[in-house]
Amino acid sequence: MTTKPKPATDLTAIAPADGIVLRLEALGIDHRAADFPERFVTFCEQNDLYEMEVTAEGDLLILPMTGYRGNKQELYMSTFLTNWEMVNGGSASSQTVRFRLSSGAVLGPDAAWITQERFDELPNDERETIIEGAPDFVVEICSRTDNLRPLQNKMAQWMAGETRLGWLIDARLRQVHAYRAGQAEPQTLDDPEILDGEDVLPGFAFPVRRYIFDI
Repeated sequence: MTTKPKPATDLTAIAPADGIVLRLEALGIDHRAADFPERFVTFCEQNDLYEMEVTAEGDLLILPMTGYRGNKQELYMSTFLTNWEMVNGGSASSQTVRFRLSSGAVLGPDAAWITQERFDELPNDERETIIEGAPDFVVEICSRTDNLRPLQNKMAQWMAGETRLGWLIDARLRQVHAYRAGQAEPQTLDDPEILDGEDVLPGFAFPVRRYIFDI
């Protein structure tokens, strides 16, 4: 059973325009159940041609492909973050990792990082399936298939889940929206050359102009 994505005026809507939305409740699936993470990961592995997320309301989102350029942008971001992690600690992840927020949403950022303390305390089942709680740092990149509003709504959900620093990178407009814990609105940066990890990732610098805007 399919339904259309919610209109962009709904501030909770995170479905991209070309995404497919399935109501899990209609299929008898409780996305808040204790065994859902394991079942969801198994389902994703059996359908590995698709990227999937789950909204707080229990809608399964089947996401469109990002394409070659979008994949390169995600790869560069994850590579820089992983290189920083290898020196400074914590745990970086790419777009294939999912996090379950207290709202029930199961979301995947384009890149993320959690502290070493959080990583060390992760139970084995979360390391194998879905991590409970939002990342400390999160990146979303607006690809060719994305509209900005759903990603802004998604960033708001990350920040409500206690992410401390987030970057929403809009390659088409050459802008970065920097989200910080405790700030009501993000800061918009026009065509920045380098992004700074601030106090969340001290010393982390990502050349966003070279590896995102100019690809």
